[in-house]
Amino acid sequence: MNTTAALSSALTGTVIIESGDERGEFAGVLLASFGAEVIKLEGRRGSNSRRLGPFTTPQRDPEQSLCFCRYNLGKKSVSLEVDHPAASRVLERLAQRADIIIDSGAAADVARRLTLYRELQATQPRLIVCTITPFGLDGPYRDLNMTDLTQLAMGGVMASCGYDAQPDGVYDTPPIAPGMWQAYHIACEYAVIALTAALNFRELTGAGDLIDLSIHEAVSTCTEVALPSYIYNEAVVQRQTGRHAAEGRTRPWLRRTKDGRYVKAFLFWGKRDMRVITEMLNEAGVGHDLESEAYRELVKRSQSDAQAHFSDMIDRLVASLTADEVFHRAQAKGLLWASVRYPEENIDDPHFQARGTFQRIHHPEIGRDLSYPVSVATDGKQRVTAFDRGAPHLGEHTREVLSQVGFSDAEISALAVQGAI
Repeated sequence: MNTTAALSSALTGTVIIESGDERGEFAGVLLASFGAEVIKLEGRRGSNSRRLGPFTTPQRDPEQSLCFCRYNLGKKSVSLEVDHPAASRVLERLAQRADIIIDSGAAADVARRLTLYRELQATQPRLIVCTITPFGLDGPYRDLNMTDLTQLAMGGVMASCGYDAQPDGVYDTPPIAPGMWQAYHIACEYAVIALTAALNFRELTGAGDLIDLSIHEAVSTCTEVALPSYIYNEAVVQRQTGRHAAEGRTRPWLRRTKDGRYVKAFLFWGKRDMRVITEMLNEAGVGHDLESEAYRELVKRSQSDAQAHFSDMIDRLVASLTADEVFHRAQAKGLLWASVRYPEENIDDPHFQARGTFQRIHHPEIGRDLSYPVSVATDGKQRVTAFDRGAPHLGEHTREVLSQVGFSDAEISALAVQGAI
């Protein structure tokens, strides 16, 4: 079986209308990677993400936003003002061809358009509608203003991320957030799971669905052990530098290398790990006392003190080697250690190259290729998802898409004169 063909074309023939703002773009690009035709409705000024950097040119050209390019690979762009009075007729015809409508943004804006979507579902009962809003379409928080950062804060993720407290348990640094748009990524992944389930359900029943997705609820499910610890142990987890939040303070794992980098070097305090690390100390020529009678007595007297001393020896080992040396030597010994990389270092990594994680897409306007993350899985030979084109120019497919749903050239021109496209 050709897995690549199966997965990259799993949604071939599925038409998705994507409306709203950047909160739903990741869902659209994931669905496009499985072969869906994703038609992005972005208004005459273009999506918000077109104005977010970095840009491929010195000028803040909305056609050169790398943010937009990454989140809109393989989509089609229709410059339709969805809130324009003339847009309802366009949406009606698009819905006749569509399988799914995704709409994201502030709840009040999405709810206003939802009235039309419900009318469309009445005549197109197989239509699936998915809304992505900060808190869902109802509830006391519905209309609160949110960003990705505030969603991470209110959802509980941020409280578990940051640096160690001082020895007295007092934090002198605030919580920190993960990288850009993590809240939106979480919500969009939930949306894709729900939408694929809805498509399967439709195959069985012929019925569409309405999926009301709350970013807040999606984020709040991703706080690791925080909720179980609180519910079952009545304990609040502590955020800890470079490691999982936990009820009690754990030993540091990040260690500084000879070349000024960091490695994640931890162990399970088992006999094998201790033996292997002792071997590495000997091989690196780093002096230690781990094979001495004094250390064996320390182990008998205080397990905690012995572990602290052993951890200090690991610090000395790591400090004697470069990050690359630590990584390869530790992995050769079967230790779960890794160097802390800068994100850009992964682009040319031979492992990522071998698995086709990044796809090079040509940008004629700047005269070169750019690499995009497109797949995390292969069939053993090549990536299982990919794109046949990059992100669209604003309105690039307006005339094509509207013609497909029956608008004549004169009608399309009239919509332009009215300001709808």
